[in-house]
Amino acid sequence: MSASSNLPRLLAWLVGLSLWFAGNALAANPFARATLATEGTIYAGQQVEIDIDVFVPNYFLAPPQFPLFDLPGAVVTMPDDRGMNLNETVDGEAFSGIRKTYVITPQAAGHYALPTIVIPFGYAAVPGQTTQGKVAVPRLKFTVAAVPGGAAGAPGVTAGEITITQTFDRDAAGLHAGDALVRTVTTRATGLAPMMIPEPTFEAPEGVKIYRDDPVLSEERTPRGDVAAGLRKDTVTYVFAVPGTFSLAAITLEWFNPATGKAETAEADGAKVVVGAAPATEVALAPPPPPRAEEPIDWLWWTSAVAAVLAFALLVQLAANLAGRLESWIGAALLRKAQSEETAFRHVLDACRDHDRTRLESALDKWSRKTGNVPLAKWLDRFADPETRSAFARHRQSRYGTAQSKHERSDFARLRSGLKSARRRWLDEFSDDGGEAADELPELNPVFDSTLRKSR
Repeated sequence: MSASSNLPRLLAWLVGLSLWFAGNALAANPFARATLATEGTIYAGQQVEIDIDVFVPNYFLAPPQFPLFDLPGAVVTMPDDRGMNLNETVDGEAFSGIRKTYVITPQAAGHYALPTIVIPFGYAAVPGQTTQGKVAVPRLKFTVAAVPGGAAGAPGVTAGEITITQTFDRDAAGLHAGDALVRTVTTRATGLAPMMIPEPTFEAPEGVKIYRDDPVLSEERTPRGDVAAGLRKDTVTYVFAVPGTFSLAAITLEWFNPATGKAETAEADGAKVVVGAAPATEVALAPPPPPRAEEPIDWLWWTSAVAAVLAFALLVQLAANLAGRLESWIGAALLRKAQSEETAFRHVLDACRDHDRTRLESALDKWSRKTGNVPLAKWLDRFADPETRSAFARHRQSRYGTAQSKHERSDFARLRSGLKSARRRWLDEFSDDGGEAADELPELNPVFDSTLRKSR
């Protein structure tokens, strides 16, 4: 066989080999994926869930920083409790991943596309060493339809189910002029965030004053902690100044149910209020007192009494002002303490003490964000000793690594002492540079804590 006849076969072999190397190189790189989790037709006003997955070879050493982006014509949120760890094998290469779910509520019909989203992170391209990386999320597109029968492009209210319940603080038929009636209306909506539940309309009958409290927004959760429905509670007080019969209007809310494809209505019944006249006040007539001889006015006694009353009133006012200021000061101090860097780092130490890997990951992420030490791996490279960095890498490998590497156990004692020492070095550098370092934990270094406070 001639050399010319073998040339095509040789070229084909070289092309296949290059493709194999290229495929392996691609498989070993971090990548991102965007998935539309909401199935079926999407309508204006409906919550849309989009899963964003970030994968790296080996494991993460600094968690991905998922940004909250803007999408014209829509409301974008990212609930903190919707994170998920993933493991996947691509072309024989083991990858670790983290998923975050964005909740998008489009306000009008039309075509939507995610903007360019870049997510930075740190990972172990080489085990034990931090490599900074970032990925761009594919620009996912989806189409939103108008609600059937509604105004073209109008958002409306789209939810799985909505119910409205109400309570009154007393019998609406047993009031008297001058009484007040408190009405509490609770709206429950599945598949709808609390802030997206419309405000109910309360109308006051003629001659009745109405006072409205601020709404209370919350979420109903399942025993597993998943969000079951959004809740909105509205409280109003009706004040009836005159007797009569009054009608309180029903509370109604129309919404579109995408499961049935029909518009539905939730309603809380109105109420009939009967207000009677104010009860008469009975005054007993006492016999007139016998006349008595006029006595001269003791001006000195009356002057002393009035002065004593005024002094007592002034003392009560001063005490009230002092108590109010003291309460405000204590409240502000407690709030500063709860939001301080010291408290944030104490949560890190408590998680190490309790050997709780999930709490440790969350506490470290919150502390690093609060102090600007992002990514955390860069801070550790600068202030932590080699043993602490090695212990942290093993912890991350057991937390986010592949199934084969998760047998590694975190050295919480090493992490606790090493992180305390790294934080102390960081505080020392802030103090030397004239920066405003956070207060030191009392049990870490009382001498340094005292010196730092005096220097301020």
